[in-house]
Amino acid sequence: MLATLLHVNSAIRSSMVATSVRADADPLLDSLYELIRTGELSPGQRVDQRAMSERLEVSRTPLREALRAMATDGVLVRTPNAGYEVAKLSAADLLQYYSIRTFLETEVLRSLVWPDAEQLAALKEANEECRAAANDVTIDRLVSSNRTFHLMMFSWSPLTVMYKEILRVWRVSEPYRVLHLSNPDRRRRVAADHDKMIAAIEAQDAKKLVRLMDEHRGRSRNLLQDMLGSAITPALVSLPQDSRRARQSS
Repeated sequence: MLATLLHVNSAIRSSMVATSVRADADPLLDSLYELIRTGELSPGQRVDQRAMSERLEVSRTPLREALRAMATDGVLVRTPNAGYEVAKLSAADLLQYYSIRTFLETEVLRSLVWPDAEQLAALKEANEECRAAANDVTIDRLVSSNRTFHLMMFSWSPLTVMYKEILRVWRVSEPYRVLHLSNPDRRRRVAADHDKMIAAIEAQDAKKLVRLMDEHRGRSRNLLQDMLGSAITPALVSLPQDSRRARQSS
């Protein structure tokens, strides 16, 4: 009886994780997000629906639905009589998104269902792609492989609502990740940081994994704070910067 219950519980958790991964599998949306990730659609740029419809070989109706969904997520901004444009974020906006990530990613990592050998191999492969992209200085490829690494790891959590919100936050801030990874020192650290996370996963050490993610994410946050300089407000300074402060403020 116990074995049956454990099997059912494992199947339910696997189904939840699979659902969270499938949530990102919309070909049209993926194509539009790829244009933003690669900088072909940059912050503040207007989306030409006619040109986009021809380029992606889709009719205007599904394209409008996809753009509406992206606007709901905050990736695009709709202006009456002007259409859609890619959202522009300030350093202050990005700091707030990093604090949202801190809370959500901490809870998701603490709840991970530890991966099997095949899943772990896929994560390692994604990190090797990060390493190769960093060595070749192909920023677009590094942004994509870095995203794959993190979202794959987060998808092992049964907290699917939180996972989907993480996905939304990553999408909104995607255009600005290119700026961060254009820094040579930061590029060199990406795969090395991921190596440590993989080791923590292999050891099934959730506490260490959360700490490593805090450090990994914190370097980006520090860069944003440096950009703001004296313009940073007390409200921004008080936002959670790591998992400990995120727990205290929740």
